[in-house]
Amino acid sequence: MRARTHRLLGARLLAGSAIALIVAATPALASAHTSAAPTPLTPTAARTAHAAVHNELRGAQARAATKGQDQSFLAAHAGLLPRSARSPKAPADTIHPAQGTAFVNEGNDQGAFSTQSVTTQLHPTDSGTTIYTPTMYPAGGSCIEVTTVYTSGTQAVEAWDWCNKIDFEASVPIDSSFLSRYTNGTGAYTVQITQTDASSNTWAAYLYDYSTSSYDTLFTSSGSTQAGNTGWDINELYSNVQSDGQSYACTDMANLTFSADNIQVDLGGTWTAASPSNSDTEFDQPASAFDCPAMQYQMITQYSHWQVVD
Repeated sequence: MRARTHRLLGARLLAGSAIALIVAATPALASAHTSAAPTPLTPTAARTAHAAVHNELRGAQARAATKGQDQSFLAAHAGLLPRSARSPKAPADTIHPAQGTAFVNEGNDQGAFSTQSVTTQLHPTDSGTTIYTPTMYPAGGSCIEVTTVYTSGTQAVEAWDWCNKIDFEASVPIDSSFLSRYTNGTGAYTVQITQTDASSNTWAAYLYDYSTSSYDTLFTSSGSTQAGNTGWDINELYSNVQSDGQSYACTDMANLTFSADNIQVDLGGTWTAASPSNSDTEFDQPASAFDCPAMQYQMITQYSHWQVVD
């Protein structure tokens, strides 16, 4: 049950901890593209054919490339999912907190859109730590979640299938090719997840190719979701904790900035900014849950722009 007091409490906590942050993009994040921010695909345009995302792996290849990530992903989502879909409890020495935008199920949700940070500089040192930041899942029973994944051996943007395989079904490495095509010159990529057929509950995920000024298809899926009807665009961790009580993720993310901006939702075919009228802080946990005193989180614009600096 969603109580509006969650919104009020979340807003007060955020207001009390807000800080002014201006962080320059690092050279490793930059690409040659500095075009204006793309707009979401219209429902009609989303249903037309699009090229596949360059260098992505799909199906069995994606599952092989992400082997071992599925259990940590499910464990990290324990607080986000309906009780029937939750995985067994994570080990006692791991944490899996989240902060960011929660999409309220308005009953006519058809998609979500965001421009999200990405970096080649994040390499978790502990094999038990995975950082999913940002990760986006639309409200309305989507079959797809798109997440930015960092593990000790992986840097990738990946699509999780919530309707069929319940696993990662598409993966594209964050490398020089990805940066040159899919980032905007300030260390961010643009992602859209849209319902393309309501009768079959078919959803498609797209990445914006800045080199061609067009959208490429990352993954499609249809069926009945196991993730419920509430959505999110959040900063999420699954991390072991060191002997000093600080998470490994804290050290891994030091001196880096993570954000989601221009967050929008499709309500009945109309794209609108995430705001208090359609979003809240349902999934937010206190800063202490991250076991990282240096981490600073700010909701810059409710609820269309959040930022984390470690």
